[in-house]
Amino acid sequence: MEIDILKELGPLFDPKSVAHIGATNNTNKWGFSTIASLIQTYKGPIYPVNVHEDQIQGLKAYKKVTDIPGPVDLAVFTIPAERVAAVMEDCVQKGVKSAVIISAGFAEVGPEGKKLQDEVLSIARRGNIRFIGPNCMGYWSASSSLAAFMMPLLVRDGPLAFVSQGGNVGAAVVVAGYERGLGFHRYVSCGCAADIQIEDYIEHFGKDPEVKVILAYIEGLNDGVRFMDVVKKVTPTKPVIILKPGKTEAAAKAIKSHSGAMAGSDEIYDAAFKKMGAIRVEDTEEMLDIAVGFLTQPLPKGRYVAIITPGGSYGVLCAQACEEGGLRVVRLPHETIEELDKIFPPRWSRQNPVDPAGDRNFIAYMIAPLKLLELECVDSLIFMGFGGFTLFSNLLMQQRSQQEEKMKPEQVAQRVEAMRAIVPIIEDVKSPDFKKMQSAVRQLLEMLALFMGIKDLTQVVTLADVVVEARRSGKLRDNVVNDVLELANASAQGGSSGRTRAEIINSFIVGLLTALVDQWIASYKKPVITTTFTEEQVKLVGDHYDYTSGKRAARVLLHLTAYHDFLVKTGKNSRI
Repeated sequence: MEIDILKELGPLFDPKSVAHIGATNNTNKWGFSTIASLIQTYKGPIYPVNVHEDQIQGLKAYKKVTDIPGPVDLAVFTIPAERVAAVMEDCVQKGVKSAVIISAGFAEVGPEGKKLQDEVLSIARRGNIRFIGPNCMGYWSASSSLAAFMMPLLVRDGPLAFVSQGGNVGAAVVVAGYERGLGFHRYVSCGCAADIQIEDYIEHFGKDPEVKVILAYIEGLNDGVRFMDVVKKVTPTKPVIILKPGKTEAAAKAIKSHSGAMAGSDEIYDAAFKKMGAIRVEDTEEMLDIAVGFLTQPLPKGRYVAIITPGGSYGVLCAQACEEGGLRVVRLPHETIEELDKIFPPRWSRQNPVDPAGDRNFIAYMIAPLKLLELECVDSLIFMGFGGFTLFSNLLMQQRSQQEEKMKPEQVAQRVEAMRAIVPIIEDVKSPDFKKMQSAVRQLLEMLALFMGIKDLTQVVTLADVVVEARRSGKLRDNVVNDVLELANASAQGGSSGRTRAEIINSFIVGLLTALVDQWIASYKKPVITTTFTEEQVKLVGDHYDYTSGKRAARVLLHLTAYHDFLVKTGKNSRI
């Protein structure tokens, strides 16, 4: 009989009460930080269990689990390994439904530890208790706002789910995801996985509608055949991204001593992952890169890519990374080159990658992607240096200051009133007059262009149409429109009591450019991957993320393309 995995693991991910065995006031023990983690996150009843203390971190403590007056859905263990079996017996008697055993000293330490682990497993199964671990670092469930971590971790809710056989790797990915603006609906450090197996978690994540992308760090599997069967059922509807070490003898030995797992043949794993449609990555950075790609981009229909770059050398590196990975840098049609001749100076590269050769006309930069994306031979676009376009805000400020110094007060006042008049027209999305909105946006873009010394305004109309469409579809958000009003008020007052004018302009530029990228993706149904020119950590803004190099962007596109090819090959094209 098939198990309903969502129901089976329900008490684990959505417990109505929690007992913590080994909770303590001793700051030198893991029981202190673990219950602190629970108290800071979980809103249901928490029952500390400690034979030596009457009160722990403000909560009444109990000598045994069976002393707790109310029902217990989840038991958290941070006691020595040799005591876990006896307390698990108490949990069976109490009617506990699930557990997480953070305690170490089981299969990972050798035969004696494995014997102890098997004893705990036998007791738990007799009481129908499903448990995480042992030898793990805890877990997170956003649906119950429960963090049972042995150390504090920054984590937020989101569309990712992650099971990790390594606690430190798992913690690093969760925190790195937080810093990128990514959230996890579920995160499990599974440790030795004595009871709930890695494939059980993946099956659960696959059936959870809140989870969009599944991540897994795997050192070894107890049942490779079942793992394959489960993952093959999940990958047609959700990407499964796997980090699996063990390619070298040293790594295989380290795996055995760390989690007690057998690394297995790396070639067999590699072939199996491809057959299942799982995506194998080299490191945690790539794991998160690809997760972001799946969350923010449509799948490319083919391998042909166009590249636009404000700097030729970065375009060269990006093109090389694309070709080395199996992507194809498309040859631009003659007609497209002629179109780009009209908006770029004669010195532009006149090929793909498209390099305007230092042209400062930001309007032309925003028009060029349209010329590339509309080509049938282009499956995706990489926009190099996009995250550095806030440099335009500095140029804008310089030009604005120079112009306003030459203007009479009444001229400045007229410009301020013009900006104020634009805002309500663009703000009105409930009963909009799109002709008026187009005119207002065009006027705003002309102001920006003139501030930056751009005299050729022929492309403003085209860009205005895209901005209006972005506003119509909700891609251009209210805060971007409000930046215009705040800037007008700051100009009228000769300053601002809140943000500086430079900060407001920067916010507006970022919001406007992000809206344009989102609109390009929505209109053309093609990936648009953007990059910065630095290794500085960037954050997900809405549905937009800038990668820090063309190589990373190319790797993301390569994996998205491979997943598309898998779906087409197997006829399981539910994501296309």
